[in-house]
Amino acid sequence: MEVLRGWLLGVLAASMLASAALAVMPEGPVRSVGRLVCGLLLFLTVVRPLSSYDGSAAQAWLDDAAASLEETQQALTGTRGQLTQSIIDSELDAYIQDKTAGLGLDCRVEVLWDGSGSVPVPAGAVVTGALTGREREQLTGVLSEDLGLLPEQIVYRGEEGT
Repeated sequence: MEVLRGWLLGVLAASMLASAALAVMPEGPVRSVGRLVCGLLLFLTVVRPLSSYDGSAAQAWLDDAAASLEETQQALTGTRGQLTQSIIDSELDAYIQDKTAGLGLDCRVEVLWDGSGSVPVPAGAVVTGALTGREREQLTGVLSEDLGLLPEQIVYRGEEGT
């Protein structure tokens, strides 16, 4: 704030000096040269702080702001991915429950995900419940058709978790 105050006082003093000098100058070529000199004096007074400006503080601030922005963007990307995965999980669970109920099956299906890419994809499924061979075939067909799982990617366990 003190720097701004000093700069404004300097500009004001130079303006008053130029006005006083122009007021006492006679008409003619002397006044034309006087205007030029007074204009240059005012210009130099206005731009003088720029000659001593140190941009390293501003550059450091910009670097910090860019780093903070990058961290925030990464955090938001992670949060978005988690929310997307959560929505996909709940929608898929509801869909699979509807399918198993439609087939008359009493079981629980847990989908395993491969999140190594930019978009998580189903990598397998664990089915818990006492199912007959025919019921397993029906469910394997549904999971293969709807989720793109291979029969080897589907693990069946009885009610007791074996």
